[in-house]
Amino acid sequence: MTVVAIDGPAGAGKSTVSRALAARLGLEYLDTGAMYRAVTFGVLRRGVAPSDVVTVGDLVDRIEISVTSDGVVVDGVDATAAIRGREVTDAVSAVAANQRVREVLVERQRAWVAARGGGVVEGRDITTVVFPDADLRLFVTASPRVRAERRVAELGGDVDEIEASIIERDRRDSTREASPLTQSDSATVIDTSAMSVDEVVATVVVMVSRAVSLPTTFVAGNGPAALALYRTVRTLVAIITRGYTRMSIEGRHNIPRTGAFVLAPVHRSYVDTPIAACVTPRRMRYLGKDSMWKLPWFGWVISALGAIPVTRGTADREALSRSVAVLQGGDPLVLFPEGERKSGPVVQPLFDGAVYVALKAGVPIVPVGIGGSERVMPKGARFVFPRKVRVVIGEPLLPNVPAGGRVSRSALAEQSAMLHAELQRLFDRAMVGVGWSYPPADQAVVGDATPSDQ
Repeated sequence: MTVVAIDGPAGAGKSTVSRALAARLGLEYLDTGAMYRAVTFGVLRRGVAPSDVVTVGDLVDRIEISVTSDGVVVDGVDATAAIRGREVTDAVSAVAANQRVREVLVERQRAWVAARGGGVVEGRDITTVVFPDADLRLFVTASPRVRAERRVAELGGDVDEIEASIIERDRRDSTREASPLTQSDSATVIDTSAMSVDEVVATVVVMVSRAVSLPTTFVAGNGPAALALYRTVRTLVAIITRGYTRMSIEGRHNIPRTGAFVLAPVHRSYVDTPIAACVTPRRMRYLGKDSMWKLPWFGWVISALGAIPVTRGTADREALSRSVAVLQGGDPLVLFPEGERKSGPVVQPLFDGAVYVALKAGVPIVPVGIGGSERVMPKGARFVFPRKVRVVIGEPLLPNVPAGGRVSRSALAEQSAMLHAELQRLFDRAMVGVGWSYPPADQAVVGDATPSDQ
């Protein structure tokens, strides 16, 4: 079990770093501050004064909360937006200072990590009380001025006033009785004042790899060794794939040069995955069943190539949460909206996963039509045939909900319909590009060749 505990003052960037780090390591992320806000929401919803120490302490056991990358649910109510509102913000300090509340939530936090076999956990007293024996304990900080400038860049305001308020909050947090802000003697201090998020994450990934002696942990990140290995293997795969399939790619300019996005290709063959890697030199991430990590050396390689372990047979929510975390960490992610390999000229009904994670993370979806791959390696084939492949990349589809906001069924249906229509258009165009059409349903595809391929 790998546990990374991250503490630090408000505004130092620990939440941003924690999310990105979890994505790089293939671990789940827990914002413990959201748990205290969730309890506060439950207290206020019951009409109880946050300062009523006894009543709040009695209530905390009965308040049901769920904190995931999908959002926050309190007593069955979606409170994702409400816990960041002014009412909860003004009351959370009193609830968080309640000793009984802290005792209950500490146990829940430990249970959350145990149930997931590890995680990146961020919040107050994580390194000193909750996980003092974590594999890696970090204290992320930055100068008050830098933290103020970051806040102004995000929300606006006067930098001098915000700096003064940050200094005052640091004083209150470090002198309060309940779980004051303190730096653990065993925690590693990281000053992010002059570092980018990517630089911080790359540094921490190396620390984690040394702390837990897992080579897969290192190469799963975006450190120099991982990126160098990815570039090398991708180049070899691209050379072989392009040469063997005489691949042509149209619309490469539609691939975003920076930032995360979901690459959503049609899926007709196992070779669609290496084909997807050919469309951009950028590091792509993929989901893979966790059994592929049983051999340590193979897990090391596929982690470096961007694969993320997912346990099949478990709730889809876990895979979706991990996908959202990857995108929030800034990495592009390949998801096949049709799910498993399909056959035929018609794009099958799409699963909601690709659209959902894109909307949840607030990133564009890049639809891709791949023509001819089913003839390169059809279902049931043991060999890869040297047949022509045409790839057509469509314009990015932009999300119509705020990042992190609640994804409604109507928004999901609307975006899925748009993606389906665009995939069919691109697939048809790609098939025309290879000069081949699907034979009638009663004729086998395997081994069939049109005159244009001779």
